Amino acid sequence: MPFNKRLLGLLAGSIFYGLSASVAHAVMINEVSPDAGELLGTAQDTTGTGAVLESISGTLINLGTVADPVDDVDLYNILITNPAAFSVTVTASLSEDNDAQLYLFDAAGIEVLYNDDGGIDGFLPQFDAGDLIGPAGEYFLAFNLWATAPLTVGNLGAGWDNDPGPFQTGPYTLSLTGVETAGAAVPEPSTLVLLSLGLAGFGFMRRKMKP
Repeated sequence: MPFNKRLLGLLAGSIFYGLSASVAHAVMINEVSPDAGELLGTAQDTTGTGAVLESISGTLINLGTVADPVDDVDLYNILITNPAAFSVTVTASLSEDNDAQLYLFDAAGIEVLYNDDGGIDGFLPQFDAGDLIGPAGEYFLAFNLWATAPLTVGNLGAGWDNDPGPFQTGPYTLSLTGVETAGAAVPEPSTLVLLSLGLAGFGFMRRKMKP
């Protein structure tokens, strides 16, 4: 009957909407105020919201004084779900020569990637798809000025040597691929209600249509 067909269409639509709502969406994250941390225990955590992480925006600031500046290292805890597709492209407007670098450390703080000269202007760094040879999982992504490096080569555990030259401050954006803030999104309660109503409705219609 026409009424039954319309009802079936509405029920199918509600289920499609519910399933669509559960798909992970892309997010852009800003650096926390006043500053992202620079050690494994103080890094800004970007995991846990169930979405594709599209970009991180922040600002390098002076952690010292005007007379004795200290480089700001911004460290982010990220979840790389597709290592082969992982990439980072940097846009920045730093105060001197716009020279910066990227580090990627594994969950234990061991350096796995580094770049200081991959951008279009020859100074901004980048990681390209295929650079990362390693498993999916949690990593730590650092953005900081050129010449700032871990005190222990290849290991973040001892902290940073924050004495670059020239010293710079300014905003930046890290555009990412292959990164998520968590696994697949979990449907919200309202979505689950829609799905339940849709399934119940189909069951009811099947009973009504039986001879």
